[in-house]
Amino acid sequence: MQFDIIDAESIYRRLLDAPDDDARGAIFDAELAAPFDGLARMMGGGGRATFAQWGMTPEMFSSAMREQVTRYVAALAEAKAWERAAAALERGWQAFSAYHDRIALDKTVFALVLSDMSKAPWARGYAGFGAIPGWIMVTYWQPDTYNLARVEAATAHELHHQLMGASMQRGGINMMASLADYMLGEGLAESFATELYGDAVAGPWVTDFPEAELERVKVIYRGALDLTGYDTLRAYIFGGQIAAAYDLPQVEVPMMSGYALGYKIVQAYKQRTGKSVVDISYIPPREVIAESGFFG
Repeated sequence: MQFDIIDAESIYRRLLDAPDDDARGAIFDAELAAPFDGLARMMGGGGRATFAQWGMTPEMFSSAMREQVTRYVAALAEAKAWERAAAALERGWQAFSAYHDRIALDKTVFALVLSDMSKAPWARGYAGFGAIPGWIMVTYWQPDTYNLARVEAATAHELHHQLMGASMQRGGINMMASLADYMLGEGLAESFATELYGDAVAGPWVTDFPEAELERVKVIYRGALDLTGYDTLRAYIFGGQIAAAYDLPQVEVPMMSGYALGYKIVQAYKQRTGKSVVDISYIPPREVIAESGFFG
């Protein structure tokens, strides 16, 4: 598979140097937005309005945010974030070598980009999206020691989603089929990241889970594995403050519980079977959940 990697660093420096709003807008539209226009349209949008919803606008490079954005670009460059992300894509793709024939995708557009996540403090300054085949974004805001250490892990996580989406017809997971599938999809993606780069770079959606709540939360999810419906699934996956922020149905679970429990299920299955995350990715989710013993 070919990775069409957008040179976001170069684009950002030209946006910062652009002489006026028209020039900035032209660069933004042609070089950042256009490569992801297909993704935006598949998600029901298109044009600058969609990118604004994603926390990305040409005005970021000229307004009161200019100084802030300049610092963030410098921090990503100093950390070699763009080079590290590119290397992580190749390493992750090679890890799936035994399953390349199942992955129906020739090219993926990738970018590590700045996205204003100031209203999502739970993200700890990084996130991403890779579930729709053909496009992957890893997003950063306020780069710091914590999130910069996770560039490779974030990239591997989103790449896993991408490869599962592209092999859905050949044994890959359809994450929206049920809560069980969605949980396991997130657990596999983060487990793929830590299998490649170590447990120390697991994301906050795993490490911040309050272990004292585990048994109570397990009971809730054990009885909800068959649930379907977009908003219902997201309510259980994100939970807590995030579900409230997006006006989702309220489930009395800690934030990001679906991610954390999915990760724990995969780790339990790995420990029992010795199988790699890549191999587990092509085993039916219900089989993985049952054999993990996580729910007893």
